[in-house]
Amino acid sequence: MDAGVGGRPEGGSGVLGVGGVVGVGGVVGIGGVVGIGGVVGIGVDAVDVTRFRAVLDRRPRLAERIFSDGERADASAWRDPAERLAARFAAKEAVMKALGSGLGSFGLRDVEVVRHPGTGALAGAPSLRLRSAAAALARDRGVTRWHVSLTHTAQLAVALVVAEGGR
Repeated sequence: MDAGVGGRPEGGSGVLGVGGVVGVGGVVGIGGVVGIGGVVGIGVDAVDVTRFRAVLDRRPRLAERIFSDGERADASAWRDPAERLAARFAAKEAVMKALGSGLGSFGLRDVEVVRHPGTGALAGAPSLRLRSAAAALARDRGVTRWHVSLTHTAQLAVALVVAEGGR
């Protein structure tokens, strides 16, 4: 299914999308459900940008294996694409942690970091789009909405992901 504004499900394309919405209402704790929704999982990951850049330099095709065309195009629009790619890699790892799974449970390209289009308060805000095995795992875990925050410096990229569900 596709996610509409705020990460609420709308369509039926087989893609579980997410919203870059600030705040999580009605949350008690991990797995706790109060009111409309509760936290299914939280994931955080940090990536050393210098090391990540060195890996990309040594293995140029790695970016194609890890990132979607859109992620690579978005990152390449900036002076230092490695910083943005490192933040997106951290987000993919944080999604795995939020789902309680590890490396190998789904392909890294099954999670895509996209930017909110248009103008206004959410313009450019990151959100997530899950496909294939990642989307199936999220559905199995009862995830109905995602929250994601990315930040980076020249040295460190960090992603925080909250998986919300209404079980």
